[in-house]
Amino acid sequence: MSETISSQLIDHIYDTLRDQIRSGVLPGGTKLSENTLAATFACSRTPVREALKRLDQDGFVVTIAHSGTYVKDLTMQEYQHLTEVRAYLEALAIRSACEQHADVTVLEQILDTMDGLIEDKGPFHIQKFSELHYRFHFELVSLAGNDLLTLTYSRLNLGEAALLFSQTLNKRGLKKTQDEHRKLVAAIKSHDAIKGERFMLAHLWRKRNQFKKQDQEG
Repeated sequence: MSETISSQLIDHIYDTLRDQIRSGVLPGGTKLSENTLAATFACSRTPVREALKRLDQDGFVVTIAHSGTYVKDLTMQEYQHLTEVRAYLEALAIRSACEQHADVTVLEQILDTMDGLIEDKGPFHIQKFSELHYRFHFELVSLAGNDLLTLTYSRLNLGEAALLFSQTLNKRGLKKTQDEHRKLVAAIKSHDAIKGERFMLAHLWRKRNQFKKQDQEG
């Protein structure tokens, strides 16, 4: 029973800190004190330490010897490099998906949900949109049917690199992004590997150039 409770507590601490990091409540560079967190969650340091280890493994925090654990703060150059790598991984994925005549139903369902968020007259749910954006790209990679490719892609922890999928554009800009997503799906449906590969590189290289520009501008 104690092991079950401990596991549940670790999950709770992990989920809470992860959500606070994703939402910006804990910004990049914030130091996470085991003692303070233990007091906050009314527990010993052990479950806190285990939760921090998981956050480190999943790319949310970084632990520095003799200093402590900090919320990971990726630079624009690091975002640029991540985007360069994923561009070619996803270009390979869409080529394979086209060649295998993959079923795009799941991709279309995700895009429909994303369109619904854009068209909603209420407050724009940026976090939900970002999560769906990541899921679209991950599912597209999965359609390649290449386990090594999927594993390599997942190890980039792109789902946790919020800036890669969070959109600061207005809704008009988001609609342009969605139009590009639809072109990627259309390429798979028409089994056009060359066009799909070209669309994917163009789609992601535009984002890569944005990060590069931000890095140069400081």
